[in-house]
Amino acid sequence: MQRPVDLPDFKMPPLNEVVFGIQFQPPVGYSQIHAGEVWQLFKSDFPVVQELPPLPPQFETFGLPATPSFNFGIFNPAQHNRFWFLSPDHTQLIQFQADRLLHNWRKIKGQLSEYPRFETMFDSFEAETRNFETYVGTLNPQTLHCHQVEISYVNHIKLDHENAGKAASEFLKPFKFGDVVAEDCSGSFHRPIRDADGDIRSRLIFELQTAIAPEGGRILVMSLTVRGAPVEPSRASAMEFLQRSRAIIVREFAEITTDSAHRLWGRVS
Repeated sequence: MQRPVDLPDFKMPPLNEVVFGIQFQPPVGYSQIHAGEVWQLFKSDFPVVQELPPLPPQFETFGLPATPSFNFGIFNPAQHNRFWFLSPDHTQLIQFQADRLLHNWRKIKGQLSEYPRFETMFDSFEAETRNFETYVGTLNPQTLHCHQVEISYVNHIKLDHENAGKAASEFLKPFKFGDVVAEDCSGSFHRPIRDADGDIRSRLIFELQTAIAPEGGRILVMSLTVRGAPVEPSRASAMEFLQRSRAIIVREFAEITTDSAHRLWGRVS
């Protein structure tokens, strides 16, 4: 795919991690004994495996239910583990469990790791989800039923001094502390997103906090996430969700960050 010409662009964005993900109904016929077969789909590029506890389901909901509902069920189905399939340098990984497939790019301390750009990651993830959907079709005649999609951009913004409040205002328009000395700062906001048809199916989530960088020194960790339901529960609709949501995140990032930060990060459009 090609980058839209009207999107803001930066030569040196402060990105530390990018995550694409789909959540779906567990495929009929899949059990954890099949995890090795799933790894074979990706093993040539992701030869390292780690096993972790599963991620809980995540759903963006809107509005309140008309009446309270209670669930007193005691059935506890078997928990399927989550697997990391890692590239040799560990900068990219696929996360897989029975109801989730994600692709991460991340910076690794001590390694030069350049962000491969959305278009490259999208093409890879589209192929990975397509291959996985083909595989589950061999277990039972079926396609992936995708009910949630997410994309996250995690930025690490280096700070030059101890006044985190003042530093935040140098990078972020919403943070203005005046002469107040704030050694730490944090904040968040959630914003519903309307589709072209006017329906609300997803949410933009902004989170900010002060932290210590792995290599030392203070940073602002700023994440922008869009999560929600695709228009249709198909893999193709999930891919369209990722493309639309990427544009929302990039425009939001450019809108809330300052002109001086843009010069530092080499804004070119």
